Amino acid sequence: MTGVDDFKDSSREQWGGSAEHWAKAGEEPEVGAAAVAAEWMLEAADLQPGERVLELACGAGRVGLQAAQQVGDEGLVVCSDFAEPMVDAVRERAAQLGLANVEARALDAENLALADDERFDVVLCRFGYMLMSDPGRALAESARALEPGGRLVLTVWGQPGDNPWLMTILKTVMEHLDAPPPEPGAPGPFALGDRGRLRGLIEDAGLDDVDVTALEVEQSYDSPDAWWERISSVGGPLRAILASMDESDVDAIKQNAFERAADYVRDDGTAVFPAVVIAARARRPAQPA
Repeated sequence: MTGVDDFKDSSREQWGGSAEHWAKAGEEPEVGAAAVAAEWMLEAADLQPGERVLELACGAGRVGLQAAQQVGDEGLVVCSDFAEPMVDAVRERAAQLGLANVEARALDAENLALADDERFDVVLCRFGYMLMSDPGRALAESARALEPGGRLVLTVWGQPGDNPWLMTILKTVMEHLDAPPPEPGAPGPFALGDRGRLRGLIEDAGLDDVDVTALEVEQSYDSPDAWWERISSVGGPLRAILASMDESDVDAIKQNAFERAADYVRDDGTAVFPAVVIAARARRPAQPA
């Protein structure tokens, strides 16, 4: 087994272990950066009735389930994730919502097991490519899955310093473990925060009409405790790290993170952090006439 295989197996287990928390969050109204990202993506995708859509790294499937309502009964949305528990949760949620035009499949975005003639008008991926072992390969697979002229729409997180809502906790954990910072470009929430690198990967995948932009938003939580609980429960790898620690170590990390986040806590007790989302859209070139 290669190092990439080990990484994928570990990542699949970690994200699958957080599926229950993602499913629960998926039943709540979406707010903050995730909501802004979804709104931007669905507008950029310009979905039409009857179109076929593939969502990659779907998590709770929140973007894909919204897309299903836009493409209508004659359209199709395939919500996919490489973690089976995520897929199961999306399948259940689609049934609850009565969306008969949604399929949930376990697919590896870096090696899409699609029929040779299976193509989509749109590929969507919110906060997924950055976590993959080889985002360039995943983007090339996405391009291959598109019909000629089909659209790719994605979002990733920006640079670490622009996202203290997450970086504050990650930095505190890494310092507590005396762990070195990740290598530049290593899979993680900020791996594709450089707009130039992201554009290059999209273009190298054979897509054109590339547009990359930054969305400045806010992440708001009812309290520092609510902030901690949300981030530590839905972040698969972070959740796994914290679960492996003694309670005293977790408490120490939590208190340290609270101290660092004090400047973001308002008089009413809410914790409001700035955040930056990098959003991109591109198109597979149409076949020559």
